[in-house]
Order: sequence, then structure tokens, then C-alpha cells
Amino acid sequence: MSTIKSKHLFLFSCAVLIFGLLWSRFMISLGMIFLLFTAFYEGDIKEMFVHFFKNKAYLALTGIFFLFLATGLWTDNQEYFIQRMTLKLPFFFLPFAFSAMPKMDRRTIISVFYIFIAVCLTGVLWSMGLFLTDLNHYIDIYSKGQILPTPVHHIRFSIMIAIAIAMAVYLIFKNEYLVYKKERYILIGIALFFALYLHLLAVRSGLMTFYVFILCTLFFTLKSKVNKKMGLAISAFAIVVVTFSFLFVPTVKNKVGYMRYSLRQFAKNENIRDLSDSRRLGSIFAGIDLGKKNPLLGVGYGDLKDETNAYLKKHYPDLQDLDLLPHNQYILVLATAGVIGMLLFILFTTLPFFYQMAYKDFFFVSIQLMFISSFIVEHTIEAQIGTAIYIFIVLLAMKNIESLNLE
Repeated sequence: MSTIKSKHLFLFSCAVLIFGLLWSRFMISLGMIFLLFTAFYEGDIKEMFVHFFKNKAYLALTGIFFLFLATGLWTDNQEYFIQRMTLKLPFFFLPFAFSAMPKMDRRTIISVFYIFIAVCLTGVLWSMGLFLTDLNHYIDIYSKGQILPTPVHHIRFSIMIAIAIAMAVYLIFKNEYLVYKKERYILIGIALFFALYLHLLAVRSGLMTFYVFILCTLFFTLKSKVNKKMGLAISAFAIVVVTFSFLFVPTVKNKVGYMRYSLRQFAKNENIRDLSDSRRLGSIFAGIDLGKKNPLLGVGYGDLKDETNAYLKKHYPDLQDLDLLPHNQYILVLATAGVIGMLLFILFTTLPFFYQMAYKDFFFVSIQLMFISSFIVEHTIEAQIGTAIYIFIVLLAMKNIESLNLE
């Protein structure tokens, strides 16, 4: 057998993809190609496909691709449809790649978690470095709806940081480490630093996913006697941080003030073109209207942008021609594929909960609920980075379950 094993290729591929999430879009695609190569590196191809088609969880994630693909049958704008479908390609081949790979040992999975946390740390340090160069300027721009510089789109970046916190806390709870037991204290420090940064950044999507994780932490620790003290301590710290942030952190206070102003302007339908909350609400109302008018099959993926713009042109003319899509993943699917499509989407994203009793695993449940919360306030998988984060993290969590069942 070759001295290079599948686990080495898996670790390398994950590292390339994770680095690409922040610093190189090309490396995201490269990492995914490497993962597919890893799947075929060892093993029998026929057995891989047999195993894949027997696994409902992996098939469900692949089903998301075919759900959007099917809407091409009633889509007029085929050019835009093809453009959108290229973003969904990871749903087509990554579930198969992860299914075909052999089970990974704990050390390999822990190493991937460490890489993800480390890459996120580079992004936070870069962002904080810029913030510290001109404190007054960056605090002031929050009152104008702007935000701290981040390596990638601030919403996706904030969700990544919340996931990194979940990984760190998970490793702490399970008392897992690479070399020394005292690594847990480093992880505690990084998790606390990330939590403080999320409140400084003050991106609502990231904060929501973080709060959902805290609730999951509290729930699981109350069920378990082992980590009850640690869980209560983390939850208490989170409550203190939230209270302190809303009372004293200027970026949070300015962001809240801007949100109130944005909502008032939207209610009056005046000067709303450059207001992020107005864009969000207008696009959601458009998606709901499209769902009502096309309840069975939706308008089709290729026509979604045109139909959304037509609604905005009529009801919120300031928001027309901004290439907006419904800013809620469930409503977007409703508008695209109708009630049938939305129910299938919910089914496909829920089935992984039952993969090898994943609903019993703290990390898996946490990240799934975090993504569900992001789906409610964002169209999370409608951009390359958002798609990559979702599919990679969910599949990694499933590999984590497999490695636990090896013990």
C-alpha cells in the first residue's frame, strides 16, 4: 500500500478548502477537487456507489442539487439558471466524495477542526488589526450601516467564527487534543476571543448563530453531569457578554441605531435603496408574494431574479435593479420551487440528523441548528462561500460521527 494514505489526502484537501474560504476562492474549488480525488484514491468504485445509494443522509444532501436543477424545466431565463446552478455543484459531488472515503480516525478529524479554528483566527487578527489602526473611524461607520473590514463577506465570515467557537467548545467538552492536554486552555482563550470579536463585529447573522450555539450548549450540558459546570459557566459568560455589548460596545450600539433608522425608512418607503435592512425586507416580501402566486412549483431558479425585481419595481421602486434575491433561504426555495420544493428542502436538510444517530452528538446538532437559524435570516447557500461552508461543515460533522463510532 502507498505510504500516502487517504487520511493524509483528506487532511490536505480540507486544509486547502478551509484556507480558500477566507483567502482564495480558487482554493475552495481546488480543495473540493482534491476531496473528490481522495474518494477514488483507495477502494472499489462499484462499492463506493453502492454504499452511497444506500445512505439516505448523503443522498438527501445531493438531493438539494437536483431540487434546484428540476426547476430548470419551467425556467425561461436559462442563462441565469445555468449561472446559479454552477454554485450548487458542490451539492452534486461532495456528498458522494465524503461517502466514498474510508472512515477517518479521531486525530485526523481533530486536526481538521484545529485547521479551521486556526484559519479563522488569522481572519479575526487581520480584521482586528485594521480596526485598531483607526478606532474612531470604524466605530463611526457603524452608524452609517457599514462594517469592519473582513477577509470575505462579513455575514459568511461571522458564521464561520461562530462555527469555529462550536468546534473549540466541542473539543474542550470531549477533552480531545492533538499533543498536550493543556491545549484546552488555548482553545478556551480562542473561543472567548472569538465571542468578543463577534460582538465587536456586530453582524446579526453571526450573533444569532452564536446565541443558538449557546442555547445548544446549555441544553446538552444540563442533560449531562460531566460538563454541567463548564456549560453553565459558558452560558453565564455569554449572557454577560451580550448584556455588556448592548450597553457599552459602541459598534453594537451604533448598529442597533442604524437598524431602527433603516426600519423606519422602510415603513415609509423613502430613500431605502442603500439601506441593508430595507433590501432584506423588500426581497423577503417579494419571495412571499412569488410563493403565493406560484404555490405549486414556484417560478423556477432561472427566473427568480427577474421576478423578484419585477415585484420590487412595482412595490419598492428604490430597490429595483439591485439583483436582489429573497433574503431567507426557505422563502427563496418557496419562490423558486413552490411548497413542494420547500418541503423537500426541509426534508433534505433534516435527514442528516438521523445519520448514525447524529442527533445525540453535541457538535452535529449545534451546527445544524446554527445553519437553520442562518437560513431564516439569510439566503446562506446562494453564494460560493456560503455553499462551501454549509456543505463542507455538515459533511465534516458526519465524518466526525463516523470517527466516534470507530471507538
